[in-house]
Amino acid sequence: MILSKYPFVVQKEIIDNMNHLDLLRLSFVSKNLKKLIMSSQKKTSKSIRSIEYQYNRIDGTCVVYLIDESKPLVKYHRRSSRTEDDVIMRIVKRDEDKNDNNVQFNVSGKMTDFSFSDDYKYPIASYVECDKESVFQSIHNHFLDVFGDAVEYNWEEPDWNDPEEFFVPFIPKLKNVSFFIGMYLDGHFSDVRNFEKFFSSSPVAKTILLNVNKKMKPLSPESKFFDAESVYIESTRINTPDFVRHFRGRQIIFECNRYRKSKLIDIVNRWKSGEAFQNLEYVQIMIYNGTRFRHLVLNEIGAKFIDANRQPPKHTVRDCVDWYDRNDTTSPLISHLYIVRETDNRAASVFMMGGAFFIGVWDKTEEEFLRMVE
Repeated sequence: MILSKYPFVVQKEIIDNMNHLDLLRLSFVSKNLKKLIMSSQKKTSKSIRSIEYQYNRIDGTCVVYLIDESKPLVKYHRRSSRTEDDVIMRIVKRDEDKNDNNVQFNVSGKMTDFSFSDDYKYPIASYVECDKESVFQSIHNHFLDVFGDAVEYNWEEPDWNDPEEFFVPFIPKLKNVSFFIGMYLDGHFSDVRNFEKFFSSSPVAKTILLNVNKKMKPLSPESKFFDAESVYIESTRINTPDFVRHFRGRQIIFECNRYRKSKLIDIVNRWKSGEAFQNLEYVQIMIYNGTRFRHLVLNEIGAKFIDANRQPPKHTVRDCVDWYDRNDTTSPLISHLYIVRETDNRAASVFMMGGAFFIGVWDKTEEEFLRMVE
């Protein structure tokens, strides 16, 4: 079918009823077709929840998923709505000496190699190492043109690599993208200079998953690491450096063997005073060796009590740490204990049992919070 032979109204009707993958493939054919697709952008992209770049830093392959709200949610293990049917492109590293029968398209002003085969319904783009970032930038800019900047774009490096091997995460400078990074604090990154240099030269990460295997000198309080929206820190082998005290984001999940009582109290009291953690909404600290200072902590943070015969409200917020399903919420927090921030009278539920310590910050004053108690 030659689309250009039809009147504009018919062309637009055809475009409006095409699936996302066919639209993407068609957008490479000519500038006029791309413009026509862009003019239908609002209708064609309204069902898109997100576009996910899932990058494998070991082999340099990136699988691009388009998550369509109109499709039923499919869950397996911790991953959700990501199957081969959701792939719209694969971006692979090309051997510079290999002579492939590729087709070149002008993608946002850059000539980019693509291959098509009967084995895959989606296009496969390729790059050489020296041209890597510019290829990803041009492809991403093309997605912004075709699907719009109102779509949620996420870049993920979800698998922590083998700590015995060293791979610097690849974080390209892309517009309108949230970055989800997993990394080992070992070897190269256990040197605070390398750690700080990586984050200072990268876009601010939305979520950081950090497996701590070695001790490191303290980070600067101004480190961009602390600007992440959420952090998950696992430190079960050593007493970890303090990656929490200067955190400026929303959610903290921290698993460790030991944690000082003074650090727990410091987190809470700095929040209560308004000195720090102004954006905080959820904290989960799991201390595997347990604690014996529950009552000491509760007394020192000035915890208030809700009558045992009354039912406190359930605190949940959107889970920013679980990058496989960002429609999930945090574990429900129901507690008869709460604290209040001095600067704005904001309430937060607190819970402590054994080695588990939780904070759930409400968007309500103490009076508004208490009115929710049944």
